[in-house]
Amino acid sequence: MFLPHLGVSGGLGVHCRALLESLATCGAKAGLHLDVICPSNPQSLFPLAGLDDTWQPLVRRDHLTLHSIDWPGGLSLADVLDPALLDLVRSLKPDLFYASYYTGLEKPPCPQAITFHDAGFLEFPHVFGDTARKRRETLARIGGAVDRLLCVSSDARDRICRLLPFPKERAEVVWHALYDPPATLESARDTAQMNQPLWPGGDRVTDWGDYVFLPVGAATGFNRVRKNVPLGVRAFRAVQNPALRLVVASTGTLNDQMLGQLIDPAEQAAGRFERGVWVSGDGRVLILPNLDRLPFLRAMAHAKAVLYPTRYEGFGLPSIEAMALRTPLIAGDATSVPEVVGDAGILVPPDDQSGFTRAMEQVLTDRSLRESLIQKGSERLNLFTPARMGERMLHVFSGMLA
Repeated sequence: MFLPHLGVSGGLGVHCRALLESLATCGAKAGLHLDVICPSNPQSLFPLAGLDDTWQPLVRRDHLTLHSIDWPGGLSLADVLDPALLDLVRSLKPDLFYASYYTGLEKPPCPQAITFHDAGFLEFPHVFGDTARKRRETLARIGGAVDRLLCVSSDARDRICRLLPFPKERAEVVWHALYDPPATLESARDTAQMNQPLWPGGDRVTDWGDYVFLPVGAATGFNRVRKNVPLGVRAFRAVQNPALRLVVASTGTLNDQMLGQLIDPAEQAAGRFERGVWVSGDGRVLILPNLDRLPFLRAMAHAKAVLYPTRYEGFGLPSIEAMALRTPLIAGDATSVPEVVGDAGILVPPDDQSGFTRAMEQVLTDRSLRESLIQKGSERLNLFTPARMGERMLHVFSGMLA
């Protein structure tokens, strides 16, 4: 299996690590051996992404072999993977090859499955530019060699199969899972840890008082724009609570270009950088630098609410992160989010700025509503466990081999 995002932060990194955890655990019971391929230097592929080393304990298993490779210069993840992987895959003689990100092998020596996370490059090709063209060309070359297309939600599957197009009978839905063990989630929620700096020399959760947490996610421009953060900031500004803060957490390099996609120009002009954090003119809006996994979860766990006003998702990983951390969720009512959230969050149309403001005020003032959302989220989280993901993946793989 090829997991290019294994060592980077953000949703795609979490997806790779959850896949590894789920398949390693369920595969061990089935006597499955995993050969895992990943780039030796993730930043050669993802120069703006943060790094995450929590995958390392996952590969120290008897039934798993890690193959760390030097990535060929000039080859992107929109290209056919044969130049980078085919010789290695052939030497491993696998029963099945799986790639976790949009592309695969043109001449696989065995059945092949790949994962598509959303249809963004098909619906918004102008945003992706040359990447959209290259992906289409790659899929035209490898399409006949893809036995199964795995999608992270039913909404994503339906969009992808319609727009590629791809035969729906060869497409499967496998939901995300959270790979974070209970001990990590408990540590994130531990109030005794709130005084720990979230990054070297940085803020502590206790520095912020009451705050709403807005996770941005991946480092690509399209992902930042679709997260709808500027509207979220404006909705926050209308909340009738002058002591409340908004903490925005990204997973990429924090620079002026990224800021331009996260906040309105007037906000950006009045703000400043302090200790690696962008702070608004009045100090009420903070945009954090890239956080390691545990500090990211800690910042989410102690918020009054998670604000996720996204316009477009293939899945929407912060939704289940909020459920796991027992933080009330307010999310955009769009694409895959209703499928994932169910009734475990307040869903607001992404363009309804005043609706997000009202939702924040309700969560802040209505204790019974908060408790209800937390309870429903805890119950719904059972749908997104590594065990469930692993069983689903093995079911798909078994069908391919049969």
